[in-house]
Amino acid sequence: MKKVYIGNDTAGYYLKSKCIEYLEGKGIPYVDCGSEDDPDIEATRYPFFAAKVAKAVASGEARCGLLICGTGIGISMAANKFKGVCAALVNSTYLARMTRRHNDANILCLGGRTIGEWEAIDILETFLNTEYDGMFHDGSLNLIREAEEYMMNDNVWQEEPRKISTGPLADAEIFDRSRYRDHFPL
Repeated sequence: MKKVYIGNDTAGYYLKSKCIEYLEGKGIPYVDCGSEDDPDIEATRYPFFAAKVAKAVASGEARCGLLICGTGIGISMAANKFKGVCAALVNSTYLARMTRRHNDANILCLGGRTIGEWEAIDILETFLNTEYDGMFHDGSLNLIREAEEYMMNDNVWQEEPRKISTGPLADAEIFDRSRYRDHFPL
């Protein structure tokens, strides 16, 4: 079974320890790539830990990743620099569910100073137990992968915007939502 890879800086240590307690309680295997709680270290830099987790996720070695810094912002930005990574900063169970269902996110990012431990555990559980919906969302994710493939070779992606319409636009990509009503709750 693939493992959840976890990374954190100093500000994310406490919340990481609570998430690890949850994973251990559920028997979910993990690899801790994060900073330790060392009183001799004033602070650690999140990009190093984001890189360790992003590398494992992008290579397929990890089931998914969990990254925690003070706000979750910086560590998510660092992780998203890696090809094949979709790191999402999440602060509610709804966003955890939607980033998995619609965006197929493979790294969950949390703010160690911005979210309580119980909410974080609910978010983590939701993220781990929600599957990607596919279908309509594949079009957007394929465009992101196309842009990523192009731009990560020192090019600038200049794709023209595409319209999605159920109207009579001849140049539009057509998506009939009525075919997928069960997948798009109102």
